[in-house]
Amino acid sequence: MNDELGYLEKVDLVRQRTGLSFIEARNLLEDTNWDLLEALANHEASKNAFGNQMLDRAKEIFNQGNKTKIVVKAKEDTIVELPVTVGVLGAVLAPKVALLGAATCLLTRCSLQLQKEGNLDSTEFSVPTGEEND
Repeated sequence: MNDELGYLEKVDLVRQRTGLSFIEARNLLEDTNWDLLEALANHEASKNAFGNQMLDRAKEIFNQGNKTKIVVKAKEDTIVELPVTVGVLGAVLAPKVALLGAATCLLTRCSLQLQKEGNLDSTEFSVPTGEEND
């Protein structure tokens, strides 16, 4: 009976310190043979590992976005060339300005190209000018 009370107290301590559910706290303690300090240390280590994985993934996405460029062209002249990351951040932080830029691009019959660094091929999105029919 005394052992059960000790187990419950340990589970409650782990729950208070970590915010885990009763079952998660009990499983954490069982994995460490009911060693309270080791269970708390393992929980902190797993939280840090998850945070580091998310940070690494965000850095990878940011670097990939910087390697891909958005190029706005009017006929053969390049008007703007910027990394995709800047375009996405601009659209998130100032959506009205991004919408205005997109509308201007449509009205002036510009073309948009996505170019990857080190890749000569580009994906082009353009609005037909109507000049092909003339």
